[in-house]
Amino acid sequence: MTKLSRKERMQKAQEMAGISFWVDLKKGRLTKYAVQKRVKQMAAMIFRYVILICLGFVVVTPLWKLAKDALTAPGILGDKSSIWIPQSISTAFVEIAASKQVLKYWPSLAYTLGITVVLTFLQVVSTGLASYSFARLKFKGSNILFVLVILTIVVPSDALMLAQYGAFRNFDVFGIIGLLNGTGVGINLVGKPIAQFVLAGTGMGVKSGLYIYYMRQAIRGLPISVEEAAHVDGAGFLRTFFGIVVPSMSGTILTVSVLSFLWNYTDVYYTGLLNPNVSHLPYQYSILQSNVRWGMESALKKNAEWLIAIDPNNPFAQTALISACALLIVLPLIIMYAFVQKRFVQGAARSGLGGD
Repeated sequence: MTKLSRKERMQKAQEMAGISFWVDLKKGRLTKYAVQKRVKQMAAMIFRYVILICLGFVVVTPLWKLAKDALTAPGILGDKSSIWIPQSISTAFVEIAASKQVLKYWPSLAYTLGITVVLTFLQVVSTGLASYSFARLKFKGSNILFVLVILTIVVPSDALMLAQYGAFRNFDVFGIIGLLNGTGVGINLVGKPIAQFVLAGTGMGVKSGLYIYYMRQAIRGLPISVEEAAHVDGAGFLRTFFGIVVPSMSGTILTVSVLSFLWNYTDVYYTGLLNPNVSHLPYQYSILQSNVRWGMESALKKNAEWLIAIDPNNPFAQTALISACALLIVLPLIIMYAFVQKRFVQGAARSGLGGD
């Protein structure tokens, strides 16, 4: 006789419980309370499935429409007879979007991923250290500083635009850089990725305030007794953080890393303000949206087959090209989430649980 696993035993028990309920109901062996309880459970289950299906429809529909527009053959653009699946599929618009004249996809993707990985690493380390300090270190003014962190979430980024641009246009730290170069003037970091690295490394990157608040709550839920034992054994602040706290909240760190990667990858505000580089895919896409015809014409001139089949003045063709560009940009995020979604959901669900 084969030994069933725990999951298989639970599934079999649930099936037998369902069969037993209907058998007992048919024979009139159930009380009114038992029937009401079962009906409420079924109603709650149906309600959950309806909500999940509706949410799934809201999430999947835009992506499906992007794929449908991007993969429609040029000859049937604007055809209203097909809503979800095109009658003829072609990769022409995807190839145009990936071409050197439009997105220059593969070099731009490598640049975007490289910048995003560095920003994510710096942001997770800086916000992790800040959140651990707010959760465990108590000193005068700590609550005031945390209120300032919350203000970075509340205050719109546009309100800080001029101040941030001026700070990096003439970057100096207490006048030290100007003193060292003998000019009394700082250095210009605008147009260089180091400006974004400085923001991420000092806890002022994209949504950093939210990450500090999120990880602070998770750290406060961890048992402090282990950290106190480490301090007794001579471990300092950094050793305790990296040796004990980080392994204990790996799910939370993964959640913050995924969110940081997502928002840094799709960020256009800080990229356009401090490092306007057309090799950054979302920034290049935002520029292309306002001048899609020029990009299409440049690409069509390099390929006679495209030039014959596609009219750059056709608004349906322009929409298809924009959809293909968006699909190529979002595809790495979908692939990444497919690999980390289980741990991501677990980390988001378990954050803040436990503690002494």
